[in-house]
This record gives sequence, C-alpha cells and structure tokens, in this order.
Amino acid sequence: MLNRIYRLFWLVLVLLVIFLDRQNHYWVIATILLLLLLSTLAVLRSLESRNQWRTFIKEESLDDDIP
Repeated sequence: MLNRIYRLFWLVLVLLVIFLDRQNHYWVIATILLLLLLSTLAVLRSLESRNQWRTFIKEESLDDDIP
C-alpha cells in the first residue's frame, strides 16, 4: 500500500513540474517540498535495501565464494 502511495507521489511531482504555474509561490514551494521529501525517502529506502542485502550476504556466506 505504501509503495503505491510512494509511486503516486512521484507521478504527482512530475505532473506538478510539467504544469507548474511559476507565478504561484504556493505551488512552487509545495513542489520543492514534495521533491525534497521524495528524494529523502528514496535515499533512505536505498540505504535500508543495502543493509538488508548485506545481512543476507553474511547469513548465506556468499561473500566467501568471491575470489
């Protein structure tokens, strides 16, 4: 469920950037805040994924096979 909301926010961001009224300061600020929020979430998700893969590799001892 959260993954769909996350993807929907990216779609909303793209639409806001395409059809943005640059004279309306509220839309500009909202778009910048949404961009910062989504970028932060993307970085945090990638770091969490990296940590999960590291524990998986340690548990399965897959790094021993690499010469």
